[in-house]
Amino acid sequence: MDHEDQHPLLIGTRTFNPASRTLRDAAGKTVSLRSQSGRVLAELARHPGQVVTRDRLIAAVWPDIAVTDDSLVQCIKDIRHALADTDRTILRTAIGQGYAIAARSIAASGAAPPSIHVARFRTSGDSADAEEIADAVFEELLIRLTPRAGLKVLTDPARRAEASSTISGRVSCRDGKARVYVQIVRVGRGEDIHAAIEESSGPDIWDLPARVADKIAAQIRVLMISGDGSDLVARDDAELSVQELLAKAAWHLCRFRRENWHAARACLAAAVDLAPQNPIALSMLASWDTQMIPLIPFDELPANVEAAMALAQRAVETGHSIDYVLRTRGNLRLWRLGDHEGARLDCERALDINPVFHLAHLTIATSEIFSGEPAVGALRLREMLRRAPGDPQNPLYFSLIGLAELQSGNVGAAIAAAREGHERNPLGSWNALVYAAVAADDPAVIMREEFHAMLSRIELSPRHFLDLPCTDPAFAQYLVTRTERARAMAQTA
Repeated sequence: MDHEDQHPLLIGTRTFNPASRTLRDAAGKTVSLRSQSGRVLAELARHPGQVVTRDRLIAAVWPDIAVTDDSLVQCIKDIRHALADTDRTILRTAIGQGYAIAARSIAASGAAPPSIHVARFRTSGDSADAEEIADAVFEELLIRLTPRAGLKVLTDPARRAEASSTISGRVSCRDGKARVYVQIVRVGRGEDIHAAIEESSGPDIWDLPARVADKIAAQIRVLMISGDGSDLVARDDAELSVQELLAKAAWHLCRFRRENWHAARACLAAAVDLAPQNPIALSMLASWDTQMIPLIPFDELPANVEAAMALAQRAVETGHSIDYVLRTRGNLRLWRLGDHEGARLDCERALDINPVFHLAHLTIATSEIFSGEPAVGALRLREMLRRAPGDPQNPLYFSLIGLAELQSGNVGAAIAAAREGHERNPLGSWNALVYAAVAADDPAVIMREEFHAMLSRIELSPRHFLDLPCTDPAFAQYLVTRTERARAMAQTA
């Protein structure tokens, strides 16, 4: 195999490009390697896992020069030092024969990202309005999906079979009313993963294309994150490409359970080892730090916040035009540093790239709710709920809306939203904690037997509210007091 045709290799925690003979560490920085040592490593890399004889190495590196074994031995020492191979398990000596390098091709790690085929929407009847709306839906979808990193958008009907999923639909207009039917299908399985109808009448029918495209774009993101890795869960991480590792990690993260959280961490670490410059892999590993906030006690989170921020910063440096990358750093700034201004700046940049990115809206809404703009934050979250009704994070949205409505003095709306969050995730301590705080002054709720049972299952302390990024500590203490009062009233009932 010619070096030019050879894919980069993962060697320990380093990556090696045989064509350029460049060695990089896990952070993507070039590792110093003498020219002759690089040539020895390149020759070993042509035969990963196989013993390459001393004579073959000398002939490849010093073809026209008579050298002793000492020159080769010095190169081997140099390579081991560059690889941090202190126990000699990466570059192994085959006594009396030669050397073998433990390396893995990164060819598979470059697997194509998921792709989606967007078909032009059909029309019912011969309405000119329907034709115009159908064309507009198609164009609006391309505007929202094409800039998205990690997604390949296809429109040629002949390439439909190449796609992971397809978007299609039809439009009808009759008696001043327009209806758009949308269908998203997984190719190969014939599995209908989303179907919906949007309707408008009168002048509002011309708002339908943008509204439909916004909703589909949000749904596609949620469906990819929560479903694409389901077939990979049972497979060993060592068998998977970077794209597959990211899909598997996303599936675990969407479960919002501790065991899945830790399984995701292992997937993401493996992905970054394979592709240390991949901004999505770096961002997902950084975002792992905040994935379980506020669902678990803050003292269970990694203590080294700087490490997560460093990953996020590296991701921004290599992927500054990717919405997810910017939002990840913003979310870390909000939850781990209490930096509302930095969080909003990052998320606003993400929304400049993709105005319907629901996670960026979530971070901004959370900042709004915890920094004195609860009504604005609640409105933003309700719009996200409308766009992506199947988002696994919707229980969190409802609980946050409950806190926002409580701040605004809308107790009835606060109780309704908090109860919805709890009922959508009845075993979630966070959702139950918020419901308890919001309903503290309503005896009709507190005296219910099921409310008592809910209180007994809450694993989070009321003081959990003190760790939220509230700019007004009095509000956090107010939530603690209300929760304690609800518990006291329930115990005396």
